[in-house]
Amino acid sequence: MPMRGLAIIACVAGAIIACVVGAIAALGLAFSTFTEASMYGFPDGHVTDYEKAVDAPLTILAWVEAGFGFLFLALAFTPIGTRARAVGLLVALIAFVLVAMVAQVGVPWYFGTHLGLDNGIGG
Repeated sequence: MPMRGLAIIACVAGAIIACVVGAIAALGLAFSTFTEASMYGFPDGHVTDYEKAVDAPLTILAWVEAGFGFLFLALAFTPIGTRARAVGLLVALIAFVLVAMVAQVGVPWYFGTHLGLDNGIGG
C-alpha cells in the first residue's frame, strides 16, 4: 500500500511540474512574440508593408500565448483532481502548440510568402 501512495504523489507532482514548465514556455514565447512585434522598423523609422500587416495578428497571438501561461499556472495550483489536471494539461498543451505554430510559422508564411509583402530584405 505505501508504494501506491508514492505513485500517486509522483503522478500529482509530475502533472504540477509539467504545468509549471508549460507556463514558463508559454510566457517565454509570449515575451518573444511581443519583442518581435515591438522591434519592427528600420533605424530611420521606415516600417515595411509586412511589418504593418503582421503587427496586429502577432500582438493578438502574443496575448493569447500569455493567457496560456496563466492557464497552465491555474492548472498547476488549483485544487483539482489528478485526472482533471492531466486532461486539462493535455488539452491546453495541444491548443498552445497550435497557437505557437500559427504565431511562429503561419503568420510569417501567410503575410511574407503567400501575400508577398515586402519585408525589407531587398537589394
